[in-house]
Amino acid sequence: MRVLQSMAIFSFVAGATMLLFGVLTAGGKEKAAEGPVHEFDLIQSIATPTPPAEGEATATPEVAATATATPFDGHVTRLKIPRFKVDSVVEEIGLKENNELDVPHNPHNSGWYTPYSRPGWDGNAVFSAHVDYWPDIRGPFYNLNNAEAGDEIVIQMENGEEYRYRVFRKKRYDVSTIPMGDLIWPKDRPDGKQWVTLITCGGDFVSATPGGPGEYLHRDVVVAERIQ
Repeated sequence: MRVLQSMAIFSFVAGATMLLFGVLTAGGKEKAAEGPVHEFDLIQSIATPTPPAEGEATATPEVAATATATPFDGHVTRLKIPRFKVDSVVEEIGLKENNELDVPHNPHNSGWYTPYSRPGWDGNAVFSAHVDYWPDIRGPFYNLNNAEAGDEIVIQMENGEEYRYRVFRKKRYDVSTIPMGDLIWPKDRPDGKQWVTLITCGGDFVSATPGGPGEYLHRDVVVAERIQ
């Protein structure tokens, strides 16, 4: 494994409008290629559709599962992305006293934000994880930027129940303009649909010291809809 010197920082600014998820990594990690970022959006139009951005494809996702009458109200335990062989412990995290979004304290773990929707319930459950971590750890979301439409995400609860989601959206945002409020509370999520949103660092990297830590300037976001 090549050495990846990294550290991640989330910030919650101006009423959940911007997320600063800066990961610090070594110069050994290759800089992201310049040019337009590939993105896709396969969500079907709803009552008040928003025209897709230029170059953004649209299609109809598979029918999602209907929420059960009494969804499980216990802890979230694991997040899995089978395509990338990710099977990570989930930490339940939230906001710090200074109103910043917390991050997983163990770089091998994924984090679920308890102030927002719970998996298995109507809404959008938000998760974060490190892309990499200083000095040589690959985080659970190391390959999130390579996700494709149709990839499966599995959320496991403490009672062993698993909720399965299918990716339909991926996009890279500049850290200075990421619409954090819209990512947490998506306006285009139809009532009764269950989504998960995964967020990590990506894109261009600026090193604070030669070969040392620094910060990613972009955020990679993947959204998936429950199918089972």
